[in-house]
Amino acid sequence: MGYKEKLEGQKIIVVGGSTGIGYGAAAALLDVGAKVTIISSNQEKLDAALEQLSSNSPDVKGVVSDVRDEAAYTKTLQSLAPVDHVVFSAVDNIIRGKLEDQSLDDAKHLFGVKFWGAVTTGKVLMKYDIVRQGGSLTLTSGTAGIRPGKNAAIGGALNGGVLSLTRGLAADLSEKKIRVNTVVPGLVKTPLWDKQGKTPEEQVEIFNSASQKLPVGFVAGPEHIAEAYLYAIRADYTTGKLIEIGMLALCGHASMVRVMKSDRPRMAYLGHVEFQGGADWTSEAQQRVALEDENEPQRPRKTLRLAI
Repeated sequence: MGYKEKLEGQKIIVVGGSTGIGYGAAAALLDVGAKVTIISSNQEKLDAALEQLSSNSPDVKGVVSDVRDEAAYTKTLQSLAPVDHVVFSAVDNIIRGKLEDQSLDDAKHLFGVKFWGAVTTGKVLMKYDIVRQGGSLTLTSGTAGIRPGKNAAIGGALNGGVLSLTRGLAADLSEKKIRVNTVVPGLVKTPLWDKQGKTPEEQVEIFNSASQKLPVGFVAGPEHIAEAYLYAIRADYTTGKLIEIGMLALCGHASMVRVMKSDRPRMAYLGHVEFQGGADWTSEAQQRVALEDENEPQRPRKTLRLAI
């Protein structure tokens, strides 16, 4: 079978595929010949998505199920088995803003959907024969999990949890020959921005400003992020990877790390960062590091080569 036909006829579940990034992934998978089932917690949104997607492909159907209801969600996955791949992109809001102004109930709800929903999916795939051997589970996180900025502490923790979960699930599900990877998008135009109370004009201003900082010169839509899901599903030799796509800065980011040499701690300042190999976390990053010993402030600079 050639590259073009690799996903043709494959059965793929997209959890959270009625809107946004999940919808983009579902559309792309249908376009390459896969048979897609969307799981959504919202009947109205699901019906709208199916109407749009079915106009281009007859190989799409949908099921209403809430990932926060473990028993019902488990039965839904069992009813669709066996499948070749699962994409998990369930999310229904963004947590961003001053920490002191955040509702913990809202945060707990979002964790229940995006983090615990991903955990439940991994648990079900481990416990039952949902995905065939050689298949995959692709999760969804965000760059805030890697570099959380100001007013993104909760969102950073949420996405960071999914990143750590990826490696653990990849190890656990390897015994069932199921690969696990996570797509890590940066800024993306999705309906979630409407829930942030931003007017269309304000959103345009945000996206235009961000576009000037991005190397590609524009803010992604779901159709651009969909390419990462196609890669994760098709790449038979890839597991436990964080596929970062659309980060705001490729270099110049500074942070502090602790470098241990024998039993003497030193502080390392990470200055200019030059990435090689794109977003593949197994690629080598060349980082210029200035070492500064607390007791030796005039210590000469050195260059270290760190692998990410």
